Amino acid sequence: MMRAAGAATLALAGAGAAQATPGDTGMMVRIAEVSVDPAQLDAYKTILATEQEASVRSEPGVLMLHSVQIADDPTQIRLLEVYASRAAYEAHIRAPHFLTYKTATATMVRALRLVDTQPILLCAKSKGKAGGPVTCM
Repeated sequence: MMRAAGAATLALAGAGAAQATPGDTGMMVRIAEVSVDPAQLDAYKTILATEQEASVRSEPGVLMLHSVQIADDPTQIRLLEVYASRAAYEAHIRAPHFLTYKTATATMVRALRLVDTQPILLCAKSKGKAGGPVTCM
């Protein structure tokens, strides 16, 4: 089941989904470090939120997309991206809503660094602050 939480989209695997074991490497997990032009920050955040929600809602292989701002420098955005597989990521970057995001934010983004990671364990409550079953992958 997919749920949206606030301006950023939080996607969680459904309660009936298969549970992965810690250290499972089937998923692709990446951190995107984005530096945004301060004059365009509000517009960037709006476009980003729209893209995140569309991705999680419409792409089965997009498991989670979380976005946050660095407290001391709000122009620094960090995204935690979790895909079911490398193939799911490749499909994501070809999706129309992602291509729209890339085009719309091209002049807003000052720098982008993509950091590939190896997940240890990702856990979340299925209903965010409201609780619900915990899903770990």
